[in-house]
Amino acid sequence: MKIYILISVIVLSIISCNRKTEFVQSKAVGDLFLLKNPPKEDSLVKSLIKYFLLKNLLSKTKKQLPQIDFYRYTSDTKYFLNHKEDGSSGLSLGEEQLSFYINDKIACFIVSKCKDDTTKLVGRFHFYGNKGNKSELDTIIYKCN
Repeated sequence: MKIYILISVIVLSIISCNRKTEFVQSKAVGDLFLLKNPPKEDSLVKSLIKYFLLKNLLSKTKKQLPQIDFYRYTSDTKYFLNHKEDGSSGLSLGEEQLSFYINDKIACFIVSKCKDDTTKLVGRFHFYGNKGNKSELDTIIYKCN
């Protein structure tokens, strides 16, 4: 019996240490991704999201001007995988808005036209960190100058 418990503890610890970060796209809110099992270190989270953007999404930005939001996957934010945000009437106690979970917002990526030359695009990456308490800005695609 002791051997069985010891083996179970070892297997569970190995499984929990090897949790891979997963990007889960919302079916209801097209430009929303929830991160399951993000690393604890902000620098790693930032690198993962930038890599994800460069690998998966930047080829699509030439057709449209997206804003892509990244939130931590929690029991609250997972609601938005299959549901759109409710209207912000303020009349219903059951309303659900992503803005209610600002501490779970990790980053957003915004593509916009340059002010001086609207034929050019710039992609800005806003990183808020694991706790939503940072504000770092990077330009990761294109430049306006």
